Amino acid sequence: MNPPPNLPWDYLIVTASNDAQARAYESQLALRHQLGALPNVRSVLVVADPEGKRVGSGGSTLCCLMEVVNRELGVVGQASRLSPSSQNQLVRDRRDAYPTAKDILRKLRILIIHAGGDSRRLPAYGPCGKIFIPVPGQGSPELGCTLFDRIAPAFLNLPAGCAGQGQVVMAAGDALILFDPSYVSLAHPGLTALTCPDTPEHASKHGVFCAGTNGQVRLYLQKPGVTEQIQLGAVNAAGRTLLDIGVMSFDSTLAMALLRAYGITPGTDGQLVWAADLKQEVLARGVDFYREICCAMGSEASAAHHFQQARSAGCSWDEQAMGKIFTALSGVPFHLETIAEARFLHFGTTRQLITSGITLRQHDQLPTISDTPLCLDSQLRPGAEISATKAWIEGCRIAAPLRLVGNNVVIGVEVDQPLSLPENACLDVLSGQNRAGQPVWFVRAYGIGDTFKDPVAKGGTFCGRPLLDWMAAVGAELADLWDSTLPTEQCSLWDARVIPAEAKADGYRNWLWMFDPTLATREQKQSFLAADRYSAADIAVLADQEAFFAHRQKLRRRETCARNAPAQSM
Repeated sequence: MNPPPNLPWDYLIVTASNDAQARAYESQLALRHQLGALPNVRSVLVVADPEGKRVGSGGSTLCCLMEVVNRELGVVGQASRLSPSSQNQLVRDRRDAYPTAKDILRKLRILIIHAGGDSRRLPAYGPCGKIFIPVPGQGSPELGCTLFDRIAPAFLNLPAGCAGQGQVVMAAGDALILFDPSYVSLAHPGLTALTCPDTPEHASKHGVFCAGTNGQVRLYLQKPGVTEQIQLGAVNAAGRTLLDIGVMSFDSTLAMALLRAYGITPGTDGQLVWAADLKQEVLARGVDFYREICCAMGSEASAAHHFQQARSAGCSWDEQAMGKIFTALSGVPFHLETIAEARFLHFGTTRQLITSGITLRQHDQLPTISDTPLCLDSQLRPGAEISATKAWIEGCRIAAPLRLVGNNVVIGVEVDQPLSLPENACLDVLSGQNRAGQPVWFVRAYGIGDTFKDPVAKGGTFCGRPLLDWMAAVGAELADLWDSTLPTEQCSLWDARVIPAEAKADGYRNWLWMFDPTLATREQKQSFLAADRYSAADIAVLADQEAFFAHRQKLRRRETCARNAPAQSM
């Protein structure tokens, strides 16, 4: 019998890419838990990728399962207070008296929201991570409204799985999925994935399901072309393809199969530990849940299909290792739950702040003109005047005219004198510390289309123009911007030292010429080359994350700028 929906969750886990990001997440989640914003959640955790290495959605899921089981066992905390002889006896007793990992997982409901990432396509919000970027919506002065606050309720309202089998729900934290969880059933054994129909063209950029009878999955495809979708029967009679929307629920049977497949077993003290050789492989290669795991499942999946799909999507595991993973997972049932209609709002790039922000306001049935600027968590003081179209203004104090031509993002900026930005220009100012540990303000000027992740050799841009052209205009050489140990083919804006540090918040005005270096004076170019400069990768470590959130909270409490009210367009 299927248990009723909306049962309490034993764990809500948000994953992070490193310890610094994890600390920022922990403070935000703890505040929400204390204020009662996470009802029906027993424990809230943040689990960082091990050793600061990105291990993928699958690797991160494995880390979460280990953390939960080991917390529930509590052997380390118990044993540490005992003598060595008593510890040995405890371990011997535990083998008979303590529950196994599967016993534990069969009793728990666990929600994992994957939120690790460098925000290379959204550099302004690297300190808080995409999961906690401010978005339109109603929020308290203490919390505001973030992407987490918009996505978590739907996931927390998902129904339970099969009675007595435990449940782990895994979801991505970089997009807002607008759907009604009350129409979903997750009472299936093994793995259940949520899907919605989409065009084959759009589905070709994502995961795709080939449906069988009775809601079973025949095959899982990773970013298949339209022709491949047709050949394998993924396109239905209506010309639609079943798209993976990134929300999956699985039971303790699959959880245990995953742990065994990747060499995670009880150690001598009862705690789950990783086999050293497999752990190193995971640290080196990562595990993508959709690529290495889902492609191994389905009633018609074969070892060859699994390896081919995973390898074509970037998997670097060898065929022998993939064969073992396939053997461990291929017999687990794989079901589909189709949602007739789901809407995705991505906040993964700088441009999407504007487009998805406006769409979200319209979804909330608030009056919004398509090109009206969005003003969030900002303070308008006497003298403020905003002239802008298609703009995102967040975390700012404005006491003078601000003129934005179009497609602009302005974050954390103090506008106490008139400020104008050209079209497609983005400016964010962030507090942190320099290499000597002194407080500074990082000034980031860039273009709305700059991704920070594209290598220079493959067309990486800065301030809307090829990075090499920008460098030539300033007179900068490769050695001026990148560490000499970094291979030239890997040089990207993410690692380029193009971000000046200033002693004061309003020092950003010294660098507005960076949007068009061809108009810079000789003195300005020389000042850039001589400046104390940092890369986005540096700032990910040196940013003051507590100050980032405290600044927004202070602005919200002043209630000078109405939350999410559209700024004046003139």
